[in-house]
Formats: sequence, C-alpha cells, structure tokens
Amino acid sequence: MYTARITRTHPTAFIILIDQSGSMEELTSFCGSRMSKAEAVALATNMLISELINRCKREEGYRDYFDIAVLGYSGRGISSLLDSRRIFVQPNLLAAMDVPTVTVTKERRLPDGQTVLSTTRQRQWIRPAAHADTPMYAALTRAHRMVSDWCRQRDNSNCYPPTIFNITDGEASDAGEYELLALANKIRETGTSDGKTLLFNLHITSHADQPHVLFPASEDELPNEPYARLLYRMSSPMPEIYNESIRTIRNDLTGFPVRGISYNASITELVGMMNIGTVSAALA
Repeated sequence: MYTARITRTHPTAFIILIDQSGSMEELTSFCGSRMSKAEAVALATNMLISELINRCKREEGYRDYFDIAVLGYSGRGISSLLDSRRIFVQPNLLAAMDVPTVTVTKERRLPDGQTVLSTTRQRQWIRPAAHADTPMYAALTRAHRMVSDWCRQRDNSNCYPPTIFNITDGEASDAGEYELLALANKIRETGTSDGKTLLFNLHITSHADQPHVLFPASEDELPNEPYARLLYRMSSPMPEIYNESIRTIRNDLTGFPVRGISYNASITELVGMMNIGTVSAALA
C-alpha cells in the first residue's frame, strides 16, 4: 500500500486548504522575520508548489505527475486560489503562469545541527488574505467531493491516493466536534486500490511559549487544548512508508503509528512536514 508509481498516466492529487479567516492577521515568526500568519502560510504553500513543479521537470519540459488544487476558506466563502476555471491545475500550467516573485529567506539545518540561512527568489501563486469567519466544515466538504470524484475516475482508480493539507489557526465557525470528526472519517475512507486518502491538519498558532509538535503518536504529546486534540483525531494515521522520513524530521525514535498533524510548528518545520506528505514512491 502507498507504493504505486506516479506517472503521467497515473498521477496523484494534492489539495491544500488554507484558513483565511480574520485571525490569520496575527503575527508569527519565520526565519527571524515577523509576518502575519496569512503571509507565512502563503509562503509555505508557494514553497511546496515550487517543490512539486521541480519534481516534474525534465529536459523536454514539465511532466504532469500531479493534480494540484489550493482552496482558501474565510468569511468570503471558499475559492480556488490557483485557477477559478478548473478544479485541479497541472505542473506544466503552474510553471507557465505569469506570477510575481519575492525575495525570501530559507532555513536549512546541516547534519551537525547548525542552521544556515540563504536568500532566494520565490514565485507567488498564492497571496495572503484574512477575512472574518472560518468555514472549515464547508471547505472539508468541498475537498471530500473533490477526492471522491477524482478517485472514481477510471484512470485514477489504481493511482497513489490523494493527500489533503488543511492549514488552520482557529476553531471552525460552521460545525462542532461531532460533525468535523464524522466528515474527516468520510474523507479518510475515500481512496484508490493503493490506499486511503491522507488528511493532514497543520495547526498554526502564535504561542511562542508552547512546544512544537510534529507527527505525534498520541494526544498526550499535544497541549491540553480541545481544538488541537480534535485535529489530532481528525488526522490520518501515517503509513509505514513515511516512518524513516518522520524519524528524521522529529529527530527521535518516536513510537508508531503517528498521525499527520503539527501543532505550533515553525514555518520551516511546516514546509518540511508538507514535503514528507508529498513523498511517496519514486516518480517514473
């Protein structure tokens, strides 16, 4: 399971859900810089999109190994942040888009534990936004419909299963615990012959005094916050194929299985976690 080779005729799908509610205006830190959580999450998403595109680059151009969708959810509703005309966008189209670039600082940890900072130009497919409420249930409902339809397509039935990243900093404004858990379970029951859809929840906070938690093996690793623990229960248990990468990012020999959730992670850790979530069998 979770070993299907990814090819142009057998791609996989990634859906990124971004909380763009008003609380995303709060400040956080990224590589020593202060910025809003909305800016930090947009930057992390753009970095992930760049990484996905780079994995598809070949001498003759870009091969469409991935179907990619990014949805923002806020008091203004749910909207596609890549292309309003289509549900999924492929790497060759993303690579060809005329989007602005910004200079960003990236952090890289060396084998000896030292941290090295470097600057680079980053393309901006996603722009930060923050407006009013948090219709997370509606966004997850949309994602459930998208992965269900994608998996039902005959050509996708044997593909590596879809992955959903839900990046949020607040409690849903349109549903309670029971409804969210039931919906998360429905999402995690979709899939292909190679495995079930993977649901990651990335909990962004402004609590500098709280620990950074990545891929916890139990709720006890999280603070005693009801919403953080709800997101843990909503998240997918991680397949064994990811164990070695998870040990590296956690820098410990944690017990397994773990769940696909982070709490109070730095943006650098967030990008690392999302990269793990997009690493599967080698591309053809």
